[in-house]
Amino acid sequence: MIEKIKNIHAERKERLSERRVAEKVGRAGMDDFVRYLHSSWRIIWSNLLAGVFRGLGFVIGATAVLAIAVYVLVQILGNLPWVGEYFAQIGEFVNSIQEGAEGLKSLGR
Repeated sequence: MIEKIKNIHAERKERLSERRVAEKVGRAGMDDFVRYLHSSWRIIWSNLLAGVFRGLGFVIGATAVLAIAVYVLVQILGNLPWVGEYFAQIGEFVNSIQEGAEGLKSLGR
């Protein structure tokens, strides 16, 4: 009987300590969140950074997907006469843009 009472007491003590830890963690997180909400500059700054990195990720991802798609299309359709000529023109256009960009870099140095 005494052993049973000790087990019940230990369980209650453990639940109480778990509850106290949960309350402290909850209060600490809520305090930070309230401070965040009251600082308009902090909200603006975090949203600005999030937007910049989302945009950057979108541009990098779209570039990679388009590059892979063009490469696959060239490999598949490059042998067809009219499609091959079209992709050759696109390749020449891209090369001319790259050469122009390199020329601008050399002028800036």
